[in-house]
Amino acid sequence: MRGDRIVHVGQSWDGQAARIIDARGKLVIPGQVSTHAHVGAHEAQRALVDTGQREFIRSSFLHFLPARRSGQPGVASQQDLRASLRFGFSALLRHGVTTVLAFAPAGPDEGRTMLEVAEESGIRLFWAPIVTGGRYWLEDDGKVTRELDENEGLVSLRRAAQFIERHSGAMDGRLNGVIALDEYYVSTPRLRREAKAVARSLGVPFTMHFLEQHREFFETVSDGGRTPVQCLADEGLLDPSTLLAHCIYVGSHSLVGYPVADDIRILGEHGTAVAHSPVAFSRRGMMLESFDRYRRAGINVALGTDTYPLDMFAEMRAASTACKAADRNYEAAPAGAVFGASNLAGAKALGCADIGRIAAGAKADIVIVDTGNLSFGVNPDPIRALVHLATPGMVDTVIVDGRVVVSDKRLLGVDENALLEEVRTSSERMWQHYSQYHPSGQTLAERFPAALPQWTE
Repeated sequence: MRGDRIVHVGQSWDGQAARIIDARGKLVIPGQVSTHAHVGAHEAQRALVDTGQREFIRSSFLHFLPARRSGQPGVASQQDLRASLRFGFSALLRHGVTTVLAFAPAGPDEGRTMLEVAEESGIRLFWAPIVTGGRYWLEDDGKVTRELDENEGLVSLRRAAQFIERHSGAMDGRLNGVIALDEYYVSTPRLRREAKAVARSLGVPFTMHFLEQHREFFETVSDGGRTPVQCLADEGLLDPSTLLAHCIYVGSHSLVGYPVADDIRILGEHGTAVAHSPVAFSRRGMMLESFDRYRRAGINVALGTDTYPLDMFAEMRAASTACKAADRNYEAAPAGAVFGASNLAGAKALGCADIGRIAAGAKADIVIVDTGNLSFGVNPDPIRALVHLATPGMVDTVIVDGRVVVSDKRLLGVDENALLEEVRTSSERMWQHYSQYHPSGQTLAERFPAALPQWTE
């Protein structure tokens, strides 16, 4: 490596080296590319596994995201944003992710905290403040309602474009723009078309949450007789630079059962990309149907780290096992294809030919995995072992843009214990505030009971 680039890959090197990293007995892989992440500590969502309100039908974010119609502060109002972001970016790097597409609003300071923390971390970031075409409200009776606001969406789109024009290329070139429409379900056809047009004019990817809620599909079909995928095709939104986050409930899905529309074929014909984050959905009893079927149709399936612990190893393992279960086929989702979804597929979805690979001329984004442990063991195929056995604790070294950010399994320049304490304080404040946020008045522990009763002796 020289500067931010790989200059040679091979068995020998004739030039002079200022530093040599001894990786014997370890596995050297490209920096992982997460195409969808909500960067942070996920303080509230950590209470949700195994439980939740049944009326939300598997949606998890509706438990904490909606603002109170009556004006009481939300759960996130108690969050230490800087500590949460530092935790999120630190976790990504510590887990071997060197590039991330983040979904997040600008926040109260127009994105300054996000940029500062990302730059300090050393990560490669695709981000601009999300475009929001509406909102969810938590009503006084405990129900959640949806409200569209196209004009506000168009205003937020202009702000996102201005942000990209002002900041793209910052962080020594590691900051890249993206037009991120928060959600298909909270948008209008005009807003979607204009958002895609802006992305094309700026030469950046276009992404949005899509078909992660069951009702998105049925309400769209009921309203216009077309599936959401058919609507996107009609609106001219589908092409290789469109990245659909999740894309679970297509017409052929077993929980949809709408065989008259071949949504997967439509997506594949346009070469559309899908950001697949299986961990979050498996926790809600859901899976993509399936990783292999989407890929065979021509869809570029990349991986994301949607939720905590922001761990691409867990996402690879879940992608493989979920596909095997969905297809009833032990040969499904082979390790090589799943591994490629964690790097090359993500690079393609983001329009970057120089990340996600180890090759001369590529960016010097490298991860070294320590395989010398009982969990990894001795294996004839290191990639199969990586997909099914590797854990974040095995990440020994992480290099981003030629700069070492993790060495000897420790983040450089970060006091992990101090960071954990900051996030603990923030989390406990948010948890204590829950009873003031939710109309039921219940505490977080009452609303989402613990797996085992607390020991009180």
